[in-house]
Amino acid sequence: MTHEEVFLQAIREAPAEDAPRLIFADWLEEHGQADRAEFIRIQCRLARLTQAVPEQVLLRVRAEGLLREHWDEWIGPLRAIVGPWRDRYGERWLGEEYHPDALRRFQRGFVEALALDATNFLRHAEQLKRLLPLRELRLWGAGRCADQLAREPELAGLAVLSFTDYYDAPLTARDAAALATSPYLHGLAALYLGRNSLGDDGVEALTRAPWLARVNVLDLSDNGLSDRALHALAASPCVVNLRKLFLQNNYFTSAGIAALRDSPHLRFLTHLEHGPIIHPNPVSSRNIFLLGGGERS
Repeated sequence: MTHEEVFLQAIREAPAEDAPRLIFADWLEEHGQADRAEFIRIQCRLARLTQAVPEQVLLRVRAEGLLREHWDEWIGPLRAIVGPWRDRYGERWLGEEYHPDALRRFQRGFVEALALDATNFLRHAEQLKRLLPLRELRLWGAGRCADQLAREPELAGLAVLSFTDYYDAPLTARDAAALATSPYLHGLAALYLGRNSLGDDGVEALTRAPWLARVNVLDLSDNGLSDRALHALAASPCVVNLRKLFLQNNYFTSAGIAALRDSPHLRFLTHLEHGPIIHPNPVSSRNIFLLGGGERS
């Protein structure tokens, strides 16, 4: 590993702490990158300012000036990886000229969230590892390469993973089974699988994933699910930390919702959003339920 990779790995392992970022800034300054070091320090300082003070304006102006000055140097490598379809992926800010949304995409000195084609991610995973401490990843076309994704070590640092590709290459039950066996998803706190093609078999595979025990937010909306998928979730000991569950646009009945509400494993679930059900009854007639500590409707 290079020195930069070592520092970025330390940042990935302690994402809430400023110390690894500031240590990296010191190293950068010692190695001729004083502006990059200053940019990191400024953003760390801004994150610590909880009240509006005149210093904030000055710091933001200085940070923007540094980003403008080094735009192609700092942004060019990411632009090349995401590719010409960046508008489709929601990464319009990665243009050749400075974009007004750019500064907010940096969190305490680093870009931590990125959206791109899944094959591009796999092709450039090593390069991304050297560029940024990736924490949130949104992928298109993952149905073409789910097996490879499951074996990609760069997933290990992610807290949020989203799959968005309903029309081109959505994830199938087979893809869900591959991801369930991944040894690199143990850090996930949120998994967004809405608008894919998992079906009941795919959800059943996911409920056997050991890493699911760390997930707090799970989106399974619009996946062709029936009561079988909901019963699988309710019976799985791997959903013990789930707090938010999204199930809109599926095909279950009130019995499936009842299984979730009665599950001994879903004791922390406080938000269940499901939309219309096939055979509603007075107990499950609302679209959103507050469970656990909240009042049930």
